[in-house]
Amino acid sequence: MAKTKRNTKKNSGGKYALSSFAKKLVESYLSILPIAVVVTILFIARIIPDFTAMTFLGFWLCALVVGFGLALFNVGIDESMSRIGSLVGESLFKHKSLFLVIAMTFIIGVLVTVAEPDLKVMATQIQWNETLLICGVGVGVGLFVVFGVLRILFRKSLNIMFICFYALVFALAGIVNPKFLPIAFDSGGVTTGPVTVPFILAFGAGLAASKSSGDQSGDDAFGLTALASVGPIITVMVMSLFMDVDSMFYRYESNEILTATDWPSFWQAFGHITGHTILSELQEVGIAILPIFLFFVIYNFVFVHVRWKPFLKIFINLIYAYLGLVIFLSAVNIGFLSAAQSIGMGLGLQTPGNLWIAILIGGLFGLFGVVAEPAVHILVKQIETVSEGTIRSSMVLAVMAIAVGGGVALAVVRAYYHFSILYYLVPGYILALGLTFLVPKIYTAMAFDSGGVASGPMASTFVMPFVTGFAYGNGKLAGWNETAISDSIYENAFGCVAMIALMPLIVVQLMGLIARIKRALLDRKARKHFFEQNDGEIIHFGEAQA
Repeated sequence: MAKTKRNTKKNSGGKYALSSFAKKLVESYLSILPIAVVVTILFIARIIPDFTAMTFLGFWLCALVVGFGLALFNVGIDESMSRIGSLVGESLFKHKSLFLVIAMTFIIGVLVTVAEPDLKVMATQIQWNETLLICGVGVGVGLFVVFGVLRILFRKSLNIMFICFYALVFALAGIVNPKFLPIAFDSGGVTTGPVTVPFILAFGAGLAASKSSGDQSGDDAFGLTALASVGPIITVMVMSLFMDVDSMFYRYESNEILTATDWPSFWQAFGHITGHTILSELQEVGIAILPIFLFFVIYNFVFVHVRWKPFLKIFINLIYAYLGLVIFLSAVNIGFLSAAQSIGMGLGLQTPGNLWIAILIGGLFGLFGVVAEPAVHILVKQIETVSEGTIRSSMVLAVMAIAVGGGVALAVVRAYYHFSILYYLVPGYILALGLTFLVPKIYTAMAFDSGGVASGPMASTFVMPFVTGFAYGNGKLAGWNETAISDSIYENAFGCVAMIALMPLIVVQLMGLIARIKRALLDRKARKHFFEQNDGEIIHFGEAQA
């Protein structure tokens, strides 16, 4: 009988794992499908002359593989990174050593950032010192996650910290090379991706639960991701002051798939690139994931002492995450990213006549990326819960999607008219930081966290290459040389992820302001029912008796 129960339990566990993967698979393909539909319409309508059938097929093959890899990766991350983050977060404060808290927080902040796929995708597109950039971003995340933990420990004001850190950001922006400025802001957006967000959220929740109680723990659980995204902006800016930025040169390179002229050469190129890319990613992703596993092995042996079955489950799911990440990055590098660049360049070569088409398509890519992002749906449900139903999740999702779509459209406008990204970011952050004094603290924390949530995998793998491709095509059309085009891409095309990360900071806080106003109006209406028209009159009982 006991054997039968154990078998039933095992079978139910297997069915649960299978259903979990199926759910993640559906979510992944839903995140890709809207963009794929737009690409299909562009191909059928022949809006882009050089967008060949082979390029279109390469995009669809890679899109299917990207969805599968992302699903496998997310299943593994849920039961590995999130679990590790929760265990470490819950155990740190129990040892009552401030040095241990700071040291462990910094180490895990660096390690999870180095393994972040969104950051790696962006680093390859920048074509600078990839290792140095990733390490610099990792140090920034580690430092500012430490600041976030200290905030939880000493219960400091989150909005004051945001004001101080962003004041430092814009002070540095005045002396940073304009060629590198958009990259610094983009690095903050891509940092909070599918590896970093679940880990830091679980880590922050574990810390808050072990340190705080009641409503305070809920407030403390938010904001850690937002602080983690500020750190890379500052560290990358500082790093650029001591590095040779002027020698950076952007090269637009069409891979063999995009340049194939017939079907035999297409399949030959596809097979050659696939084999080479997978071998390369197996090695590079392994180097990124292995330190996290080794850290957990040592931390578990010294502090946590997880039993072997839960430990084995974490290990197996980390392997799933590793394989999923290899598949995801391979498909992105083989054809997904290149197709986005090709579409952008094709539209750039048709401006100014078709500028409105490029703006519209960029906006749609941003809008669909937010609508289909699973983490965004979790966020909007949290907002509905916190507002006690006064703000519907569907309304928040619609407003966020339109705002982010508008942000990408504005990025396309900037790539065409060539003006500094500070014209967007300075007033945007002034508004976002000003709202922190008008809305409840929980909305401020959720708003700044939502910036990282909105800039998901589609931002770095499709939106960013689309905008850089557009800027390249626009420069070619103007007859610029390669150096001028390269400088224009660095100064004017990068920064689109920063725009995606900025918009939710404003709209989510505006939602909080609306909720506060609605609550005040409801309270005022409720108070009227307790007072009659003449309740304010004073009756002198002594005079009445006389």
